[in-house]
Amino acid sequence: MPERRIPVSFLVLFVSLASTAAFAQGGSAPPPAPRAHRWLDWQAGTIDARYRVIENSRNVTTANQMQWRETARLGFLFDRQHRYSIQVLAGTGRTFNGSWDPLGPGTGEGSWDPNVRQLYFSATPVYGATFEVGGVGLLRGEATEMTTWDNDGFVTGERATLRRPRELFVDEISVTAGFLGDLTTPNVFRRFDRLDDHNYTQVLAAKRIAPRLDASADWTSFDGVSTIREAVRITTKSRAPIDAVRVELYQRLQGTRGNGFALSAERALTGAVALAGGYADIDEYYGPLNADRVGIGRHLFTEVRYAVLPTLTVSAFYGVAVETPFTIPNRQRFDLVASWNLLKAAQRARRW
Repeated sequence: MPERRIPVSFLVLFVSLASTAAFAQGGSAPPPAPRAHRWLDWQAGTIDARYRVIENSRNVTTANQMQWRETARLGFLFDRQHRYSIQVLAGTGRTFNGSWDPLGPGTGEGSWDPNVRQLYFSATPVYGATFEVGGVGLLRGEATEMTTWDNDGFVTGERATLRRPRELFVDEISVTAGFLGDLTTPNVFRRFDRLDDHNYTQVLAAKRIAPRLDASADWTSFDGVSTIREAVRITTKSRAPIDAVRVELYQRLQGTRGNGFALSAERALTGAVALAGGYADIDEYYGPLNADRVGIGRHLFTEVRYAVLPTLTVSAFYGVAVETPFTIPNRQRFDLVASWNLLKAAQRARRW
C-alpha cells in the first residue's frame, strides 16, 4: 500500500488547533482571556518523532521502527471566565494506547491517521463544581500510566468534579461514569453512540497533605471488576540527592485478584538535563491498557531528558524485565524521542 502524502496546509491547520481551558483550582475565577483569544484557548501542541526497539520475552524483536505523532489541544470558549466551553484533543494513532503512526523506516508501512480523540462539553456553573459530558480523558490522580491507564486512553461518558478545598477534607473529588472500550476506534465521533452504555465507574479523591506531599486514591469498576489505587508524590529539598519520589499501588478486588506497584524518582542534573527511573511490578492479569512502555511484568526503567532548545526536547528511555515468571511482550524496550513544542514556539515568537 503506497504511503499517503500529507498536505502541508492541512498539517499546519491541524497542529494549530490546540488547547484545553481549565477553570482555576481554588481561589477566585481566572482573569478574562486576552481579547485576541476570546473564543479560542490554545494550551498544547506538539510534533514528536520516535525511534523504538522492542524485544519480547522470547528474544524476538517485534518492533524496530521510526514513528511520529502530532497532538493538539484546544477549547472553544463561550464566556470570558472560561466557565463554559467545548474541549478538543486531536492527535494521531489508531488505538486506545497508541498515538504514534509509523513514519516509514523500519517495521511497518508509513501512515498518518489523525483523529479527534476527545471532545466534550465542560461547564462550571458555580465556583469549584465542573461537569463534563462527551469523549473525555481518564483521571489518574498522583498515579501514572504504569498502574492506571495509558496516557493515550479515553472514555465516553460524564464526569462531575468538585474542587472546594476550604470546605472539604480533600482538595478535589471526581466521579466518572461511562463506557471504556472500542479500543481500536480512537475517533470520538464513532464512539458517541456509547453515551448510553456503561461499563466504567471511577471515584477519585486528591489532597495536598503537606507542602511537599501530594496524595490521591480512587476506586474504579471496569467491566464489573473493582480496583483500588493509591499514590503519593513527595518532593524534596534542593540539597537532597533526588528531587521527587512517587509511590503508586493498586489492588484488584474482583475477578482474578491481584496487586502491584511502581516506585520512581527524578532528578534535575542541570537546567537542561533531567534523569528519572524506577521499578514497576504489574501482575500477569492486569490487562493490556496501562502504559505500553511497561505493560505487565517486573521492569526496571530509566529515562533521560535534554532540553536542546526552549522548544525542543530529546529524551531516551530504556526498560528491561527482571525475574518475570510469565511471557511478556516487552522484555526490553528502547525509545529515542524528539519533541517540538509548537505552542511554546508560537509564544516565544509572540504569535500567541
